[in-house]
Amino acid sequence: MKENNNEIISVIDIGTTKIIVLIAEYNLEESKILKIMGFGEHSSDGLRGGVVVDISKTIKSITVAINQAEEQANFEIDSAFVGISGDHIKGINYSGVASINSKSEPQAIGHPISKDDIKKVLEHAKSINISPDRRIMHVLPQQYIIDNNDGIKNPLGLSGHRLEAKVHLVTSSINTESDILSCLNQIGIDITDFILEPLASAYAVLNQDEMELGSILIDIGGGTTDIISYANGSVLQTGVVPLGGAIITKDIAFRIQSPINQAEELKRNYGKAKVALANDEQNIIVKGLDGRGDVKISEKFLSEVIEPRMKEIFELAKIEVDQSDFKGDYTFGIIVTGGGSKLDGIINIAHEIFKMPVRVGSPISDFEYKKEIDISNPRYATAIGLIKYAGKNLEDYLELNQNSFIDQIKNLFKRIIK
Repeated sequence: MKENNNEIISVIDIGTTKIIVLIAEYNLEESKILKIMGFGEHSSDGLRGGVVVDISKTIKSITVAINQAEEQANFEIDSAFVGISGDHIKGINYSGVASINSKSEPQAIGHPISKDDIKKVLEHAKSINISPDRRIMHVLPQQYIIDNNDGIKNPLGLSGHRLEAKVHLVTSSINTESDILSCLNQIGIDITDFILEPLASAYAVLNQDEMELGSILIDIGGGTTDIISYANGSVLQTGVVPLGGAIITKDIAFRIQSPINQAEELKRNYGKAKVALANDEQNIIVKGLDGRGDVKISEKFLSEVIEPRMKEIFELAKIEVDQSDFKGDYTFGIIVTGGGSKLDGIINIAHEIFKMPVRVGSPISDFEYKKEIDISNPRYATAIGLIKYAGKNLEDYLELNQNSFIDQIKNLFKRIIK
């Protein structure tokens, strides 16, 4: 929806542990967020690893967050971009080739490449055979090759006979998307499109140099850890590790026999990702519940639970990164974001596994927002990135919307209702 020549963009970050809803005013000409108009957050019930396991609980959680954002913005959401992740997400590098000759006979001089030529070669890049229960969610160009000239970022207007596109394809489970669509359909919200969450997080956290010269973004969420690597301004690899901050909380709860919410509080207030950084003095009092007496533990005790799991998460993330065929250097190393990046010592343990420079990435918040909301917190990286990605690609979304996957699913719902 347009307001004052700017677009109002609504996004929903549906995570395993939290639902974030943002309503923002976005300037298309400047490609930037002007202000966050509405913010809603609620604990996420009904999802596991990014997949809906209880529709009624998921609907309730989303509804609360939406109501908060709408009341704050004085704006009613009728459609939104939705972030999606989970271990059903798969990434693969592929390529497509198309002829750009305007006539059948060969000619010495090539023809200028048009937008239609680019669309055609990207369609050819989607011709890979995938399971019928999956769909291609994103086609992310890496480079174009015109005849024998490679490394081209934008072939529009250049001349040649043969155009090749090397791309990174992101595929997702149709059933998983349909379940989320069903939840929002019952709330009365249309989904403009699904956006891969690590791709969104990258738009919020990485700068252009990090995308150009090489970096790896690791987004530690509640149920999953998302990985996306960049070089030469393009996505090299995407991956999902089916472990996140929630499993660490459960480990703590099991070890000290405490409720989940108490374990989460202990992790946030006293958790260290490295045992070497923790204090071994037993000065943390854990309140006993249901007749159990209070116990004292140390930071070191907590860290002995946390460190092995964090090592496992980063080691699995490294396996995902190593699947890329990229032979160059990741100049800017590792950028860790998401709620899990708030753990003390996270930089130390990431450096130990990857042997690269490491920093914690917060959303780049060069826009207006209510100061009581700490929008620069890494836990909001995906939500902020959803707005930035949607805004930058909004015109393409509006152009393609009529034949989108979302419309196909909507039509299916209509047939079912009849």
